[in-house]
Amino acid sequence: MTPTLYLATLGPISEVFGLLVVIAVFALLRAQADRRAYFTTWEKAWVFLATGLVAGVLYERFIDPESIFYPISPATSYAVAAIYLGARAAALAMVVTGVQLFVRGSATPWLMMAAAPAGLVLAWMTDTQHTPLAALALLHGPVAAVAFAYAAVAFNTLPASRHSLGTRAAAMGFMGLAVLGATLAVFYALQRSGAPITAAPWAVRYARYGFYSELLLNLFVAWAMVRILVEDGRRENDDARARMKLLQDREHMADMYDTRTMLLGRRAFDAKVGLEFARASFGSVVRLQVTNYSRIAGDHSPAVAEALLTHLAGVLDGSVRTHDRVYRWGQDELLVVMPRAIPKVARARVEFTMGRTAPMATQGVPKGLVAEAAVTVEAYRGAEDLADAAEAASHH
Repeated sequence: MTPTLYLATLGPISEVFGLLVVIAVFALLRAQADRRAYFTTWEKAWVFLATGLVAGVLYERFIDPESIFYPISPATSYAVAAIYLGARAAALAMVVTGVQLFVRGSATPWLMMAAAPAGLVLAWMTDTQHTPLAALALLHGPVAAVAFAYAAVAFNTLPASRHSLGTRAAAMGFMGLAVLGATLAVFYALQRSGAPITAAPWAVRYARYGFYSELLLNLFVAWAMVRILVEDGRRENDDARARMKLLQDREHMADMYDTRTMLLGRRAFDAKVGLEFARASFGSVVRLQVTNYSRIAGDHSPAVAEALLTHLAGVLDGSVRTHDRVYRWGQDELLVVMPRAIPKVARARVEFTMGRTAPMATQGVPKGLVAEAAVTVEAYRGAEDLADAAEAASHH
């Protein structure tokens, strides 16, 4: 065997070891990633890809006439090829799922369920007793190209406020993998049809070292994923420091606060005070209008109605997550900005908190008062449409 052919045969094994290093790095970052579903999903994608490549290495031995494992039964080679293709499909599904979770907070539920059947079908579509491992790119290459192109477009179309070095690098890496998968699929399709171009030295070398190219691109994408995680952590730290500074400067920013509820007011929202983390993410804006405010003010007094709103505001402000912000929006309105929460989840959290809020007891009112509120939720994709989402919630 010539040195170049020997190097080419080591390609899948090299990629397996490279991916094991990636998995180890992702495992070390688990403590920082536990609250970030997109990153743990990407970690699972690397595990699936490594599992598939191990099956691919076995498959390559099973169909090699010079291997001690040859001849192998058709059922065994088919099963190992199905595991290889199915695991790769599962890895692609997890990559896309992670991208969707990062970009919009929700994912397509059927992607993972389709992975195993896809592996069985793709293996059935080829001769798994004689087709070389690299040539299976004709089957998984188009699927990979579509999945990685989708991931690249999803990162590229993020609002400008959410672009970063990590997202740009991820988009570049995913697009490189999409191009690699598509071109390798085209090469093996042309080779099967006997096209002369597949015998050109440059084309042969390009296909021969496809596993090394894939490994380099995977390492680049893994670095981009880690970079995204680090950027996320830095944004959270910056937001926490800004929050502490805001509390320390409260006396000097009295005009930004509502004097009764001691919440940030609408003027603070317009000045983007307290929105550092929210503006660098997607999320939801929840507007609560206390519908019985006017009735309580009429039945008892405006002070009692104001006390009820203040009571509700205190419960909400003490119950939301670290990076959520509660604003006094109007006389009978509160606004909650919830980064990284899709509308369904945001509504459920706020309604749950309201349902657990104890009635307010006040002097002169024999029975505890309960705030009745209408809840409106609007989603936003980034800093560019956060204000519009707040206004849309207010006008519903």
